[in-house]
Amino acid sequence: MIVKNEEKNLGGILSDIKEVADEICIVDTESTDGTIPLAESFGAKIGHFPWVDDFAAARNHSIALASTDYLLWLDADDRVDERDRKALANLKPNLRRQKDRAYMLKILSSSKDIPDTVCYQSRIIPNRDAVRFEGRIHEQILPSLKRCAIKVEPIDITIRHTGYHKGTQIEKARRNLDILMKELHEGKDTATQYFFIAMTCTALEEYEHCLEYLANARQKHTNEDWYHFSYAISTDCLLKLDRIEDARKEIGQGIAIFKESSLLHYYLGLVCMKAGQFTEAAAAFKKAAAMPQRIDAYPISPDLGTTILLQLGKALEKSGRVSDAINTYTRALKSGTQQKTLHLALGIALASIGDIDTAIANLIEAKNLATTTDILLFLSLAKLLRDKKMYAQAHQIYLEALTYEPHDIRTLTGLVLTSVATNDMEHVTLSLETLMYQSGMDPNREVQNIEDLAYLCVDVGKSILNRGNPSDAGKLAEAAWMLDNNCWIAQLLSADIAYFENNIQSTISSLEMALRAGAPSFEVEQRMSLIPNL
Repeated sequence: MIVKNEEKNLGGILSDIKEVADEICIVDTESTDGTIPLAESFGAKIGHFPWVDDFAAARNHSIALASTDYLLWLDADDRVDERDRKALANLKPNLRRQKDRAYMLKILSSSKDIPDTVCYQSRIIPNRDAVRFEGRIHEQILPSLKRCAIKVEPIDITIRHTGYHKGTQIEKARRNLDILMKELHEGKDTATQYFFIAMTCTALEEYEHCLEYLANARQKHTNEDWYHFSYAISTDCLLKLDRIEDARKEIGQGIAIFKESSLLHYYLGLVCMKAGQFTEAAAAFKKAAAMPQRIDAYPISPDLGTTILLQLGKALEKSGRVSDAINTYTRALKSGTQQKTLHLALGIALASIGDIDTAIANLIEAKNLATTTDILLFLSLAKLLRDKKMYAQAHQIYLEALTYEPHDIRTLTGLVLTSVATNDMEHVTLSLETLMYQSGMDPNREVQNIEDLAYLCVDVGKSILNRGNPSDAGKLAEAAWMLDNNCWIAQLLSADIAYFENNIQSTISSLEMALRAGAPSFEVEQRMSLIPNL
């Protein structure tokens, strides 16, 4: 290992590996915290190396400390779970004495704010003089393994890498780009160098620069292992730049070369989705789902297969094949991953075909599985509960949502409605006051009785409708009618909402109810005159 100021992380990985490793060799690159004493407490050999912006040089210094026949290289923020520790221990007696093998382990990178990825890295290597790392940054051991004719085999052992977080990722990317550009200016203009620069640009969201350096890399490439992956990166950049037709051409070129790539067919589906071509997207995702998943040296989602099925379901829904989408989501749930997202998607799809009870069950399951707040999930569940007249349960969902999004208009209007239904007048008035502030209305309007409160709901609803939010205005119209079923202006508001949504039948029905509740005929006639062909 090479380390610097890793006192917080180092104990975790050394505890994981101490019973497996015959020796621990750590090179410190000028730590100023308690890293060295901590390493010594685990019996590690300690080497010192001044930091010279060269990861390969530091790693090679750590190799020079080692005396065993095979080496496992790690980082301080790596972790090895019990299953994988046992697998490493079982591998040791089977390592070849000829020192002519190296092993790729799965590296599962995970953090709270960046999606997980998995890739293969050559982590177990023979201790031979000619086996050394190359490259100041993104140091590579594979070139020297190839020169030594050492066969590299993948093995089902996973190292969890926990060091990637959004803030630190950008900081590291800037550092890496500086080092890579320094190497480039020193004359290292290889295909792989350009590719690493391109990858670093994506982390910095410099998508045009990424495409530029990818083009340079491809011009120089021979048989580099990143070539397949480069088409996923370039297509993603083009989509983020909203260059949809260019993205279509790019992914088409990639698929022409790598016809059996599940990853590239998945990206073709994403391009079609962005273009609004949902039938074509479904065909691409279906093809991707039927292909074997390929893990190589560059990071992809560890549950790409589930992601493909999720996107297939969305494409099927968009193309009107809701039953097929439901079957796809149900199939994807068997994978055991992305359960919250899949239950949410399944619940919404079931609701669209009227299976409300099953939809509610799935949304409740999604809510129970959620580790972060998802307002769409809260609102979808609350609406279904309202549709079933389960106002008390919906009320609790809105109250919970309000703690996360206190100014969300969808939550506030829903809370007005369920507060009326459950006789929670405190939250009726508090929610209306917030909505009035948002609408620029006077929040000090005097309300003396239920009729006044119903009229207030209507007035706030009118303001919300004028801002282009018919569904939220509709909740206030319903609340007003619930407060006072003689409130004819609530039915007029419902008619205005229906007309806004071009629902003529509902417009007429609401106008008829307004008349029966005592609405002046001229108010009704005025609205009827706007309806064509009457």
